[in-house]
Amino acid sequence: MIADPAVPRRDALLRPETMAGVISQRLLDGVPVQHCERTYVKYRVGESLRVVYRYDNTYVAVRTGKRDGIAAPEVGAALYPFPHDRKLDLAAVGRLLDPTTTPRLIAWAAEQSATFECRDPSGRVVAYARVQRHAAPWPALDDIRTPRVLAASDDMLLLEPLEGVRLDRARGEGLAALGAALARLHAITPAAAVVPRHAVAPSDAVAPSDAAAPRHAAAPRHAGAHLALPRFARVDPTRLFTAAEAIGRVRPDAARAAQRLLASLFERVGDGVREPVLIHGDANLRNALLLPDGDVALLDLEDLSVGPAAADLGQLLAALLINRTPANALLRGYGDLPDGAALRWHTAAALLARQALPAVSRFRPELLARLPELLDAGTALLAPKAVAA
Repeated sequence: MIADPAVPRRDALLRPETMAGVISQRLLDGVPVQHCERTYVKYRVGESLRVVYRYDNTYVAVRTGKRDGIAAPEVGAALYPFPHDRKLDLAAVGRLLDPTTTPRLIAWAAEQSATFECRDPSGRVVAYARVQRHAAPWPALDDIRTPRVLAASDDMLLLEPLEGVRLDRARGEGLAALGAALARLHAITPAAAVVPRHAVAPSDAVAPSDAAAPRHAAAPRHAGAHLALPRFARVDPTRLFTAAEAIGRVRPDAARAAQRLLASLFERVGDGVREPVLIHGDANLRNALLLPDGDVALLDLEDLSVGPAAADLGQLLAALLINRTPANALLRGYGDLPDGAALRWHTAAALLARQALPAVSRFRPELLARLPELLDAGTALLAPKAVAA
């Protein structure tokens, strides 16, 4: 990536070896850091950079352009050691748990969300806690396996633990079951989705016995309130334009490929407009769990929205294309597919906005190296006689 005047120390901030030294000097009085790894990146080209590092079994967030943390002028940033977060109350999880339950941070997207594993005194995982701004329980969904929301507050969800393997670690297994789960989700009438009224107030502690309650103990549909779901907007024309522009600014060698794909998407924008259904909104292999019975549970439904079924499938097809994984099982499991033009358009749009852009904004070096190839693959999908997968 070429230099960014707004983030002049970007490359140093993204380098674990450099940050290990900064952390040693600024947080540990010179004590050497034994292990340091980058776990989260949010890069806004021409604006700012946020990075989370895990070092020696603890975490620190690094943010450019701010002065309310621990200053690290050598990298032009401020440090925010866990649990300090500029926008999230990471102590909230302790207020919603029984005192005998111990939370452990397992994922932190600084200023956006944090996930904790909650264990009882025996070490058994009894719940997962997700802290984020404006947290809201997702609707009750018939025939869809999802983690049950055990409790909720304005900034936290306490979720049932499910046993299984995430599909991004399942070596290609479970794709047919994922397709079937998405087909069931897309068959639900959006107006029928309701939020169950079984969430507890943040002052009501959840004991391990409560957290381990059977998944079918959620309130029935008639006890809930209808939810106004947002329209899916992740591949709107403005988002696609922003993605192509950001890619071109930091990778001029990929700018033409990005603009070619953008032009092809705009020329065929009508192909992406189809009857809206209930969709996941962020369908990817990390958000799917292969259960012991062979079914797949859908995770992280906070992006649930109303949009074309091809939007969910297109995001998955783009990821499978990049990983060179056959999509036959996914499509077979789904069954009655959206039309080919819609699938091609949403797959191409996902290659631009959901794969190529995150290669930059989430700093994924393995994809950065392949940017022109990925963008050209999207353009090829929209060429006459192209196939969906």
